[in-house]
Amino acid sequence: MSRSAVSALAIGFVASDLVAAAQEVELTSDGGTADVVQQDEDDARKLGVVYVSARKRDEREIDVPVAISALPSVDIERRGLNTLTEISTAIPELRIAENTIGGGGNLAMRGISSATSTSSVDQAVTVNVDGVPVSYAGIIKLGQFDLGQVEVLKGPQALFFGKNATGGIVSLVSAAPTEEFDYRLRTEYEFEAEQIAGEAYVSGPLTEGVLGRLAVRYSDSEGWLDNEVPPPSVVPGSVPPKSDKGPATEEFLAKGSLYIEPSSNFLLKLIGSYGSTEADGNYMLSQRIYCPQGQAQGPFGWSGQDCKLNNVTTQGGLPKSWHAVDPRFPADGVAYTKTEQQVLVADASYQVTDDIELNSITGFYNLNLDAADHISNGPIPFIGFATSIENTAYSQEFRLSNDASNRFNWMLGVFLQDTEYTEDQSTLIGALRPKADFRITGDTLSPFVQLGFDITDQLSLSGGVRYTEETKQQKIGTGQFEGLYPKEINFKNWSPEVTLSYALTANSNIYVAYKEAYKSGGFQTEHVAIPAALTAGTVIDNSFKEEQAEGFEIGAKAYLLDQSLRVSAAAYKFEYTDLQLSSFDSVLVANIISNVGAATTQGVEMDFDYRPASIEGFSLNGAVAYNDATYDEYSPACYNGQTAALGCDIATDTSDLTGERLPRAPEWSAALSGVYEGSLSTALDYRINAGLQYSSEYEGNSDVIPNSQEEGYVSVDAGFALMDKDRVWELAFIGRNLSDEYWVSSSYQVPVTGSDTTLSDIASTVNRGRQLMLRLTYHPQ
Repeated sequence: MSRSAVSALAIGFVASDLVAAAQEVELTSDGGTADVVQQDEDDARKLGVVYVSARKRDEREIDVPVAISALPSVDIERRGLNTLTEISTAIPELRIAENTIGGGGNLAMRGISSATSTSSVDQAVTVNVDGVPVSYAGIIKLGQFDLGQVEVLKGPQALFFGKNATGGIVSLVSAAPTEEFDYRLRTEYEFEAEQIAGEAYVSGPLTEGVLGRLAVRYSDSEGWLDNEVPPPSVVPGSVPPKSDKGPATEEFLAKGSLYIEPSSNFLLKLIGSYGSTEADGNYMLSQRIYCPQGQAQGPFGWSGQDCKLNNVTTQGGLPKSWHAVDPRFPADGVAYTKTEQQVLVADASYQVTDDIELNSITGFYNLNLDAADHISNGPIPFIGFATSIENTAYSQEFRLSNDASNRFNWMLGVFLQDTEYTEDQSTLIGALRPKADFRITGDTLSPFVQLGFDITDQLSLSGGVRYTEETKQQKIGTGQFEGLYPKEINFKNWSPEVTLSYALTANSNIYVAYKEAYKSGGFQTEHVAIPAALTAGTVIDNSFKEEQAEGFEIGAKAYLLDQSLRVSAAAYKFEYTDLQLSSFDSVLVANIISNVGAATTQGVEMDFDYRPASIEGFSLNGAVAYNDATYDEYSPACYNGQTAALGCDIATDTSDLTGERLPRAPEWSAALSGVYEGSLSTALDYRINAGLQYSSEYEGNSDVIPNSQEEGYVSVDAGFALMDKDRVWELAFIGRNLSDEYWVSSSYQVPVTGSDTTLSDIASTVNRGRQLMLRLTYHPQ
């Protein structure tokens, strides 16, 4: 990190010492999950105070010594963000995308992500659902709606969220029940994917001391990709799909919550989320983006494939004959991915005394997934697979804390978790039928303590440590592979952190923090390599080691210009050892998880919200981030066609990637959006909003393969809405990615293309393109 960057950060916020303290704002009745809190009509043009729970206490965002972005529900609603992938576009340092693995996708923060090849691997970026940590990437498939707020904590987080997260936390806070009866109806139509959707919620008091809320959403889509597959008369062996569009997707979501408060010192929150999704497979999201021979290589490609990153893919259907091999292969030949997920939360708070509070969070997460597809990236089915996955996690956390307003404050607690992951895989590779069942169980015990001390009225010191002890066991097959693989691995870790913060004024703070974090290792499941090796009698070690991070972060936050401007900035440097990433093995025709020896991520980021007093109804927010995330020590296998001149050590068949950038880690990223609300007449109001997202180029995979990178993009959003004065109804047109940009999510070498002397074709999963949505909302006040 340059000295000039640090100096600029410090100078910019020392100036905030001249700002007068704004009047303190009270929490709203829903416990701090409201979007903004207004003081009175005179302060209507001031920014509202956003409260977050980054340290398991409701605090003003500017008082929390953590780099955090809070995305309130009003922003999510205006932009029509209904998935984690879409939500991530609002946060420059966060990248979330589905991939071809049926279990989910990949989450990256500040360039730190996890292996994309195995469904069972924990993610470096944990998703926290109403207080329950979910480190499994399948959560990406759970659609998001009826949210109160999204909080994104950047960088390593160890103390407050149950399990360590080496990359960061995405905390989803569901909308709370209301004290008055309330309901809303909404319908949507998205033109590009021919997607219809409807949602509704009802909320209010059920009886004395009990509030309830129920929300449901249903959507059905024809798909946003054009699937071009020639008939067998043109390409012998091709299997044309039933539809030339996809992935057709049907989704049902439901949320329910009860807030039970029998007395002033006890509150029980019961929250449940359910999602059911069925789509025409996951591999349709992947397409060849580069063909070094000028056309698709391999016996399963087609010369007509355009080999460009766009909305055109070539993914044949499944042979109907495969159904006789395994009934999970569909009789009609249509690939599918069916997912059901549940998250159940019981969050209890008991005020033991005026000064001491006891919290208990009991969590249950379950995913059931069935999928059948093939991975040829062409019209002729090649490697087919039928997979059934179930992932279940039970968790329990207890916390005891005193009032945070005390000069000496403390919190201690313990997190317990039991997990079970099962996967039943059938694979077809020509005449070969490798098959294996995986069962991976885990136990976690993780106590922590956090202490804080106000040295003066302005200077505070806090610190703590989390101890984690984890055991994971695995069983492969039904006993036929005994003795060929490890059965158990164990991990122990201490993750301390310490933070020094200084309040320049009542509305400006600076801080410096040292943090460590850890992510357990595990066992990888691979639907080709492991079953084939075990069947041949090969002794394998499919385990990988734990990942660790340590480093520093400095930051500053302030309200300026009579609280019409909020700014925050942070600079950081974290070093990682044994980073868990996946690398393609052309011999095994599979992606294999390996531990990167060392890596460093460092950078500077800034964001702001501005509501100028001179322009009523106008607000502007934005963020910009610089990130330098590179390998310090990593030597994967050479990619196909890599010669000595291109950096391959022929003797060891490895490539030294020291100094190269980590995958999904753009050097520069930014977001900017604005909203203007005005009046058309005495009966009608309107709203105009627009925004853009920018990303510089980045690597698409961990092996730094030529032509597998994203070259950078600018995506533009815009919207227009009409509503009556009382906001009972609203008609909105929402445009997302109007520039129709497609970018690399995760790239890889296409199997059975290339050789030791020839580059492989490159394929990548791709984001959704342009979206044009018409939305009608009815919401009596």
